[in-house]
Amino acid sequence: MPNGTSAPPEPPRLNGGPNGWGRLLGLIGVPGAIAFYLVWWLTEGLGTRLDRMIQLLEQIARAVKAHGV
Repeated sequence: MPNGTSAPPEPPRLNGGPNGWGRLLGLIGVPGAIAFYLVWWLTEGLGTRLDRMIQLLEQIARAVKAHGV
């Protein structure tokens, strides 16, 4: 610093800094957090239906393979 003065001390951080959620929000930002939440919300709602569709497709594939088509 000029004139031989030292920098003011930094304010203390709570528990050593932001927790994991704070770091994630700092990394991806608010728009990223909103997008992350929307993807999670959609997959939660559609997850069960997608699992059932995949099971049905696997059953159809096994049936077709068993009949030698």
